[in-house]
Amino acid sequence: MAYIIRQATLIQKENSYHNSKVDLLIRDGKIEKIANSISESNAKEIVGNDLCVSSGWIDMRVGLTDPGYEHKDTLNNILDTAAFSGFTSIVTLPSTTPKIADKASVSYLINASKNHLVNILPTGVIEDPNSKDDLAEMYDMYESGAVAFTNGDDEVSNGLLKKALLYTKPFDGIIISHPSDKSLEHGGVVHESSMMVTTGLKMSPSIAEYVSLNQQLEVAKYCDTPIHFSCISTTKSVEIIREAKKSGQQVTCDVSILNLCFTEQELLQFDENFKVYPPLRSESDRMALIQGVIDGTIDAISSNHSPQNIEGKAVEFDYAESGVLSQQFMFSWYKKYLTKDIPIDIFIKSLTQGPSDILDQTNIIIEEGAKANLTIFDLNKKWQLNQSNNTSKSSNTHEWKKEQKGKVIGLFNNNCVKLY
Repeated sequence: MAYIIRQATLIQKENSYHNSKVDLLIRDGKIEKIANSISESNAKEIVGNDLCVSSGWIDMRVGLTDPGYEHKDTLNNILDTAAFSGFTSIVTLPSTTPKIADKASVSYLINASKNHLVNILPTGVIEDPNSKDDLAEMYDMYESGAVAFTNGDDEVSNGLLKKALLYTKPFDGIIISHPSDKSLEHGGVVHESSMMVTTGLKMSPSIAEYVSLNQQLEVAKYCDTPIHFSCISTTKSVEIIREAKKSGQQVTCDVSILNLCFTEQELLQFDENFKVYPPLRSESDRMALIQGVIDGTIDAISSNHSPQNIEGKAVEFDYAESGVLSQQFMFSWYKKYLTKDIPIDIFIKSLTQGPSDILDQTNIIIEEGAKANLTIFDLNKKWQLNQSNNTSKSSNTHEWKKEQKGKVIGLFNNNCVKLY
């Protein structure tokens, strides 16, 4: 089957067609031709008023609910939601029940996505589930296809981090840390600030993040190994990483779309759908994160997607589960909240080349003869998430049935195509 993507603006800065309107002919899973205009009578046409095309998006942080929490989402739900949202690859957290801690668990995830549009890039845990002082079967997981190792939202001691960095160094394993000193968090569920004092909710100070981040940077420096920090959320974290990069240290980081678009102000209404981790912080933190994306301090933007069922959210704020459906809104939130600050080519780079570089994956170039791994999106198409198009079992979002602007309309990957 052949397809022509008609007059789409190609967004890929290193591409000679960058920012140009082109036709792309795709046949049998490969890009056959790119030109200003293509004539092909037997091809299905993909058209729109404001079409764009980029290499397939990669989500650096997706909460995994299968196995163990299938009532929130199954693997099929997670894969279908990623496709609907524009992602051809997703990096999944290992925080399942049981945890992703051995080669069988990694193989299970990879095999689950074999015949799907979306590739699962699994991470394995750092810590042995049976012993907090020991490493999990990291090399076995690496050999089975784990792209990195992380404890997700769970704290990793500096001692175990040192062990993990040195152990994975010979095979270039990637360690991902979500920096947080739990002893400084005090079980807080919102950002520590004068605004949040009025809510009476337990507060989590910024220092819990950046103290942990600073210590872990020093451990990585001592080990002479790279480290990736996930979901940084504070001004100080951006500043520390910026200086570390300037000094030549091997460090990368990502930020959640939630912390780029929303602030603690949203929590004054006690909407459980804004209870996320890390917590939403101040407007000055948000602007520092945006600047970090613009100047390259922050390498990638992740969804921090976390499906939760009704029972997990329909309780008092303190007791509600953290997390929200965010992946579906990655592009529409960019359009609504970030276009004035972040140029579209930088935003798309943070979903494509940025994650590829972090994970040491081959960067996908849109060129003739290449396999088609593409995300097609319409800058101004209006839509809403509702029961008819929701591919998740969960609906934990403040955006339910609200009009959005900017939508993914198609994907090509693994010799498969999906049009929306």
